[in-house]
Amino acid sequence: MTETGKPPKKLLLLVLDGIRPDIMRAAVREGDAPNFRLLTERGEVRYDAVSVFPSITPAATSAIATGEAPGASGIIGHAWFDRKANETVVYGAKTSTVIRTGAVQVFHNHVWRMNRDDLMPPTVFEELHDRGIDGANVHFPVRRGPHEHPVRSRLVEGYVKGSRYLGPSVAGPKEMFLGDLFYSTDFRLSGRKANGGIRRSSGINDDYAIEVGVRLISDSTSPFTLLYFFRGDQMAHHEGLTAQRKYLAELDGFLGRIIDAAGGLDAFLSEYAVLSLSDHGHSPLLSKRRYVPLSRLKPEGRSISFGPKASFGNNGSGADTVVVPNGRAASYYLKDPSDSRKAARSLGGRRGIDFAAWREDGWIHVRKLGLEMRFRKDENGVPDGYGDSWKTDGEVGILGVSIESGSIAYGDYPDALNRLWECGISGRAGDVIVSATQGHTFGEVTGGYHEASDHGALFHEDSLVFSIGVGVPAPRRITDVTPTILDYFDGEEKKGEE
Repeated sequence: MTETGKPPKKLLLLVLDGIRPDIMRAAVREGDAPNFRLLTERGEVRYDAVSVFPSITPAATSAIATGEAPGASGIIGHAWFDRKANETVVYGAKTSTVIRTGAVQVFHNHVWRMNRDDLMPPTVFEELHDRGIDGANVHFPVRRGPHEHPVRSRLVEGYVKGSRYLGPSVAGPKEMFLGDLFYSTDFRLSGRKANGGIRRSSGINDDYAIEVGVRLISDSTSPFTLLYFFRGDQMAHHEGLTAQRKYLAELDGFLGRIIDAAGGLDAFLSEYAVLSLSDHGHSPLLSKRRYVPLSRLKPEGRSISFGPKASFGNNGSGADTVVVPNGRAASYYLKDPSDSRKAARSLGGRRGIDFAAWREDGWIHVRKLGLEMRFRKDENGVPDGYGDSWKTDGEVGILGVSIESGSIAYGDYPDALNRLWECGISGRAGDVIVSATQGHTFGEVTGGYHEASDHGALFHEDSLVFSIGVGVPAPRRITDVTPTILDYFDGEEKKGEE
């Protein structure tokens, strides 16, 4: 609080799932996103910020909400293999994956387990609460906080009784909204009146999110508000990037409604600092043979278990390898991790696999097209443009890395060394990690896959995001978002103490 008793200036975070930076840039330039253009003119914009690897939504949204990459957040994608429990954990993605895995179990994993049990670091909501600052969250999937919110849906309440999966409440920030399932304030908004499947009927859709967002902004509810819009990602998956480009105009209209709810642009920016960004990009897929069935790509001499029920020795098969795809990235979990080098070498060069990486003796090793390199963080190593220093050995060009004038430069794989390092140090990411070639996808644990575009790989199309900052710096990495927010509020607190 300031000496006058006025609250600190607020901050709004807008996350637009999957919006490619070139699409945002074109929409701003060509007049289809006039409200986002106003933000870029009042602040700072980057069209070359980077996501994490795998560049897949749960990993990326966890990075945004915690400031930690997948190796430290514990969330590496839509699915991963839990060695201790000898089971595959699925948070959900395509409807077919949810149904084949078990809708109630996936709902439990996504809503309860991911935030409550698997996410390791504190979230931005928890960090702000420790500073005495309240938060509000609309639909963002990584939402753990200090307040309990009861189940509001009668359908879910029926499952809770006697269920081994679902609970009577979830933990979140002070104000939390997840469609008709959880809401801290009853705004008399009901997604059940809409059409278009379970996501719309439960209120988990962008139309519902903007209605709640407008109310939160007009009521000036919380010092920190996070609004999440995901349909642009879904449109790209199913209809392609042209559809995403068209939808961006609707997202710009949502931003316009938020500005109007605050009393116009000047009033809005006098009360709110603004961060807006995407969490990952999108890579177009081939019209044919886009899907690479990893169940058939067995490392030499190994037996694979694949699917939502995959495990070591599943169904008496004696499987010694579990494969878990995450869009355009995938992990091979080996019963004997000492075989990682041999397994990775046997996978390199197979259809759809761009490169294979593994951990060994404190290094990350990469194999592509029969060539190998290795690298590790080293404060005495060669610096890159992101503030990290590296010791490298071998054919670094296979990752688009070049060393120019004593500095590391990146090509088609932005921030490649850090992103691979921060993923590969984690056992949850698997013993061998593979990234897909252009036009290909590994799909999901049930064998389903998207038709038009996908993401997850280290490649720049999957990995580059836009970021806009007004009143705060525009983050260069999505892992910079939470530190930027905390620095902002810490700075406001210091102003109040002067």
